[in-house]
Amino acid sequence: MKLCVRLLIFFLVFGFLVYYAGVNDSGPVKLAIEQKRPDLTAIFTKGNYTQYADQFGTVARAAFDPSGKRIGVQVGKYSHDVPNGMVVEMTYLEPDADHPLGQAFDGAGNPMPLHTGPDKPRTERRRPDEPTDQGQRGPLIS
Repeated sequence: MKLCVRLLIFFLVFGFLVYYAGVNDSGPVKLAIEQKRPDLTAIFTKGNYTQYADQFGTVARAAFDPSGKRIGVQVGKYSHDVPNGMVVEMTYLEPDADHPLGQAFDGAGNPMPLHTGPDKPRTERRRPDEPTDQGQRGPLIS
């Protein structure tokens, strides 16, 4: 009888804990911290920047902070129909404390993943006398 009462009390306490832990909706839950996006237009058009264009219509724009340190780079193509003469295809921002690898954005200003290489670098080495992936020709000698 004592065992049954103890098990009953245990399951009642456990049930109340599970119930109240799952039902407690006292306030809205903030799922993720929304990061503030940088104002790319202000960085690359209103500040200190240098713009380069080549004969093929490729345009690159580098923005600098007041101390002369580069903030980021935009790459795009020339178009006389748009303001500043450039259709932005990609924007790269330099690494900072919040983003140690930097940031990348598409032409619309949406964040893009940075592909920094394989997670596990290749460590095996090939001997110079082994054939390469180019068939059985061996190493290139110049």
